[in-house]
Amino acid sequence: MLSSISGSNERKTVYAVAMSGGVDSSVVAAVLQSRGHDVFGITMDIHENCLEDIEDAQKVCAKLGIPHYVFDVRAEYQRKVIDLFVDYYARGLTPNPCAFCNRDLKLNILVDYARGMGAELMATGHYSNLAVDSARVLLSEAANLAKDQSYFVSLAPRHKLHFTRFPLGNIENKEQTRAMAQEFGLPNFKKDDSQDICFIRQGTYKEFLRNLKTNLNLFAPGHIKLRGNDQIIGEHDGLANYTIGQRRGLGISHGDPLYVVGLDPDNREVLVGNREDLVVSEFTVCAVNWLLDMDDEFEAFVKIRSFGIKTKAKIMKNPSGDITIKFLGECKTPVTQGQVCAMYNLGNQVIGAGIISARK
Repeated sequence: MLSSISGSNERKTVYAVAMSGGVDSSVVAAVLQSRGHDVFGITMDIHENCLEDIEDAQKVCAKLGIPHYVFDVRAEYQRKVIDLFVDYYARGLTPNPCAFCNRDLKLNILVDYARGMGAELMATGHYSNLAVDSARVLLSEAANLAKDQSYFVSLAPRHKLHFTRFPLGNIENKEQTRAMAQEFGLPNFKKDDSQDICFIRQGTYKEFLRNLKTNLNLFAPGHIKLRGNDQIIGEHDGLANYTIGQRRGLGISHGDPLYVVGLDPDNREVLVGNREDLVVSEFTVCAVNWLLDMDDEFEAFVKIRSFGIKTKAKIMKNPSGDITIKFLGECKTPVTQGQVCAMYNLGNQVIGAGIISARK
């Protein structure tokens, strides 16, 4: 099974392994150590809900006999992930906190910590492939597309990815990872996968937002209107309860199936329409992170949700630094402002990514 782990031909290296307490990063630490590398574990203390994960990482490191260090990044996590999560919903956007965490903390600040501790490289348990040379960073999809996390990693800074490795990129399935964890005798080999939003361990994100005292506008009531004719067909109890493309739970009765097609935070309005109203041919992406150097205009495949299907598109760079994307094929995934748009070439390599800022 170890032959499925990428990076087997590396020279002996000092590795820091970003350990979340989960099975994936634990296996990475065990495999790298078994191949003769010098390994130590590093874990971010990001939130009070993650203390159990820190303890699990410590137990794994104790089992392997390697050092383990914990870095307190709660303030940075609050500002760069949780506050941003809340701000996006307040502005009628749908955030992706895992991508924010990878961009600003796990594959950024933590890389700096690792290098400051003497590591030559930092390895993580992400399911993606990464090839690095002196000139390029080639991030591509994992062998198992169902587990691929290149979409979530796509915002990570190129110069930080240069010092990062993803040894699980060629793993075929999670059962294989668990089997390796059991072979190594790791105490967490049966641990369940982490949930999407690690700082919300109980309840839904809506309950988390509702319990906040700092942004009451998230659940201020307002009108539900039909797109185009300004007809009020219902009332809502907060924009945070809705996202583009949502069909269920609208609390309205209408002859035709209706979907959320727009959110207007200034007027506290939820705009609904039919399935055709969700279709857009063009949208804008801001805060673009380029992993490959590209011409001002090029064609590529874009993914606008982690579970979405890649769609061919034309990408045009704007003087502002934003990009305009025009679909060249039918996209069945709703374009949702606030979500990540990742661009891929024919080789399944990530060209770059950014945040969807406007729909046309």
